[in-house]
Amino acid sequence: MHGVVEASLLLFFTALYWMNRERRRYLCRRIGRASRRNVRTVARNIAYMVCRKPVRLHDAKNLLHPGCVLYSIHYGLWELMPDVLRRHGYDVGVLVNRYAHDRDTLLARWADRILVWYRRQNGVEIFSKHETVRIVRFLQRGGILGVLVDGNQFYSKMAKIQKLGRMCRTSVIPFAAYRGNGEGIVHIGCDLDRLVHDRPLDYMWFYRSRTT
Repeated sequence: MHGVVEASLLLFFTALYWMNRERRRYLCRRIGRASRRNVRTVARNIAYMVCRKPVRLHDAKNLLHPGCVLYSIHYGLWELMPDVLRRHGYDVGVLVNRYAHDRDTLLARWADRILVWYRRQNGVEIFSKHETVRIVRFLQRGGILGVLVDGNQFYSKMAKIQKLGRMCRTSVIPFAAYRGNGEGIVHIGCDLDRLVHDRPLDYMWFYRSRTT
């Protein structure tokens, strides 16, 4: 099953990002000659996430505590972070963008429904950026919130997340999820800049904020 999903996504992303001239040029500006390998790596990572392959928690889990905020970027297996934390008994929520908020079309509404269904597996709570009061209450009762802070730049949304941390008097901690030695790993307290420097192809270089 995983092999079929991976092959299908490789074809899809090749068509979406390599055969389209505008997207291809945008991707080449970001990563240059490695753009084809970047598309293949991201497609493989997304297949891993779609199939919900297992991930393990890195030894740095002692950094976790109820009520903290975990932030990352579109890197590796980011969607699988809630799975491993739920298995360790944590109450987890994720802050997401809604496609239909930016462009209310049938395709956008369909994409929102699919992503919400996927992300709510295993009891994960879903929050939008407009639900500040609900997010604060979730953190105050001990939930762990996961957010992605990149857009056109690595840390486009970081200032807002730091403000949330100060308002709730809680820690704001980086995380990354990625494949290594044949398994998925969720690393709490990692150095995101170092990871992207060492393994750049795991980052979605062709990602561009929908609001621009």
